[in-house]
Amino acid sequence: MGKVPNVTNEEFENILKTETRPIIVDTWAPWCGPCRSIEPYFEQLSEKHANAIRFLRMNMDEESIFAQKYMISSLPTFVVFKEGKPYNSLIGAKRDKLKSLIESTAKGK
Repeated sequence: MGKVPNVTNEEFENILKTETRPIIVDTWAPWCGPCRSIEPYFEQLSEKHANAIRFLRMNMDEESIFAQKYMISSLPTFVVFKEGKPYNSLIGAKRDKLKSLIESTAKGK
């Protein structure tokens, strides 16, 4: 794993209460090939946009409460939170769409 921290649901809930930047959560699992293939790109984008967005990862095998609460049924799913609520999401390891999601979030859209 790289620099984007892997958090528990409890840690996420605490971050959600205090973080003023948008948050993007990469939901993944160890057995998910597409999750592993997109991770380096997610890390790269996180370095570029660290000032504008808080980047997190969460293992859905260990954090089923998050998966149930936010209806995560496919991996990877990237969920954007603004002001404590889900704002946008992307299902799948699509580099161009992930880049677009992160760039628009960084610009406040």
